[in-house]
Amino acid sequence: MRSGISQHMRRIAVTGVALAALGGVGIATAGSASAATGKNGTLESGEFGLYYVTGSSGLVFDLFVSDTNFSGDVFPGTSISANDNTESYRNRDTLTWYVYTNASAGGSEGWLDPGYVGNASSTFKNTISSAYYYDAN
Repeated sequence: MRSGISQHMRRIAVTGVALAALGGVGIATAGSASAATGKNGTLESGEFGLYYVTGSSGLVFDLFVSDTNFSGDVFPGTSISANDNTESYRNRDTLTWYVYTNASAGGSEGWLDPGYVGNASSTFKNTISSAYYYDAN
């Protein structure tokens, strides 16, 4: 695992802050968002995106935290499954992301360093079923 506990704790802390902020939505409706919001169809700084087509454009399945199984996930705003249905990536996070061809970090493993943008190789094109912001194996 890369930089182990500190990266994991950062994700937990940011997720907790985001959940707490949701509780205050009725109190304050204006202001700017400072934390990334995964699975909203917009690839923000601090997220990893898997795209439906090559060229890292169009529909994006954006992750801020790990997802162990894409089988119940869809590209936001559509009914298109994200499971085994991505052709390119973009890593806007400061962490290396790991993708796997099976759920729960099974199958083939690949990794994408911070800043990486590109098309999936034949091993990963339309076969990714889970992704982690750390090496899950």
